[in-house]
Amino acid sequence: MTSRAVLTPSLNSHYECYRRCLCDVIHLFFGFIFLLLLTTRATDAASGCSDGSREGLHSFESTAACEGIWDGHIGNAARLCAPGWRICTPFDVHVLRNITWKHAMSVRGCMAFNAAQDGGRCRQCQEDLEQDDMAGIGLNCPHHYLGQESCISGGRIDASCCVDSHFHKACHFRPGLMTGVLCCRLPVKKPNIVVKPPQKMEVYRDLIFLLSCQASGMPPPRVQWYKDGRRLDRGKSRISVLSSGDLLVTLTRKSDTGLYTCEAINDEGMDMASSFVSVQEYSSGCADGSTDGLEAHRKIHACKGIWKGHVRNGKSLCAKGWRVCSPRNRNVLQELNSFEIFDLPGCYAYNAASRHNKCRRCRSGSMSGVGESCGWVSYSHFSCLRHGRMDVFKPANDSSTCDYVPGLTTGVLCCKKPRKRKNNSLCSPSCKNGGRCVHYNKCRCPQGYKGARCQIPICQPDCGPKGQCIRPNKCRCHLGYGGKSCRQKTSRCKTVCLNGSRCHKGYCKCGPGFRGRSCQHPMQHVLLSRLNRTER
Repeated sequence: MTSRAVLTPSLNSHYECYRRCLCDVIHLFFGFIFLLLLTTRATDAASGCSDGSREGLHSFESTAACEGIWDGHIGNAARLCAPGWRICTPFDVHVLRNITWKHAMSVRGCMAFNAAQDGGRCRQCQEDLEQDDMAGIGLNCPHHYLGQESCISGGRIDASCCVDSHFHKACHFRPGLMTGVLCCRLPVKKPNIVVKPPQKMEVYRDLIFLLSCQASGMPPPRVQWYKDGRRLDRGKSRISVLSSGDLLVTLTRKSDTGLYTCEAINDEGMDMASSFVSVQEYSSGCADGSTDGLEAHRKIHACKGIWKGHVRNGKSLCAKGWRVCSPRNRNVLQELNSFEIFDLPGCYAYNAASRHNKCRRCRSGSMSGVGESCGWVSYSHFSCLRHGRMDVFKPANDSSTCDYVPGLTTGVLCCKKPRKRKNNSLCSPSCKNGGRCVHYNKCRCPQGYKGARCQIPICQPDCGPKGQCIRPNKCRCHLGYGGKSCRQKTSRCKTVCLNGSRCHKGYCKCGPGFRGRSCQHPMQHVLLSRLNRTER
């Protein structure tokens, strides 16, 4: 019993050591496999061929001769090229021109590529009698024409020829004639986000929002989304990244508020774009708290109800802080799309009338509205809306007015009032040099001035270290310097140099026997000599 108790810890330590060694070996093994895969992939990409080998053009970086067979059209042979490469086409003519006749004839076999060289031109190979002579390079191609114009330099080589399109075999693989394809490296390009998300977006809770991120680049970039610096999980049911790169979020919550960043990445670089999304609680623009249409909009809602007199009196249907839409809200009205305008149930009026293709307030008739039940629609006329024109009454209706008519209108369009700005005159200290106070302690400076209070004049070019800008484009230079920007040395002295002294670097250089700023004071021995002359 005693010996067992002594040996057990030793066995445990040996087992633990064995387990650690085994784990290290497994990690090293998988690491080696991963590096091998990366090396193989890099080798394939460098060679240009999917199998990692080249059959010719070893000294070329952007073209490779790859051996293999395929079915049907030459476009189906893309699998013979490595990732980042493609079958050469007329779009790669700037690369193909580097292949001379000597290079082309040094390749064994016949390597075809997706081009037709009929008539000495370089065009896409297709089922056409004038574009069915498929191009190629190689010693064993059936047709060689030294000196003729083609996609390469120095001559023309065809892998197939002569009315192939008549037999519906143009640009197709033919056993015994073709032994492979000519691959060209894809042109590389850094990612560029072409369609970016808006910088700011406000949405209501429980609705959806879409953030665009469509990028271009070569190789095609992969798109990743981040929220507040953390990568978004694609597995969430509410959040999905579309094939286009756009981000779709459904059933939004308050927790979805944050900074969303889109990253487009490829081997050549990265591009980024960001959007701040604010999720807010829904607030109706209607007095009764219920919105009868246009719920997705923040600044315009359709409110059902009746009113008395002019359409502007329909403000009783709008909530506090809202009013009946008018030409003052034209920017908000133009946010409505065609579906919302023409398919909204009912007819909702607003305080506008389109006269002479202009958006004006409703005064006598032709009251504007939106909805499928409105009396008149024109797709060619202009109005307060972005798409066409819509009126509550028909043009021939004698009762056309700006007042409420029972049975014709369902309600009104309510628009949110803009927030009143705070007192903008509270700038302390006040703005200088003609600056205007536009917000609390914020000045808008006129041209030629800058600074928090517009107190700093601007000189272009600047006055440099030897001058001071005293007003727009006017410098005050230090002593000894001049010119528009005080960068020219001058010998001008502020005072007059006396007693035979001369001006040097802005100062008077006194002669022997004199001193002072203007050399106006004689030395003591000079005074004595003058006195002696006087006594004599």
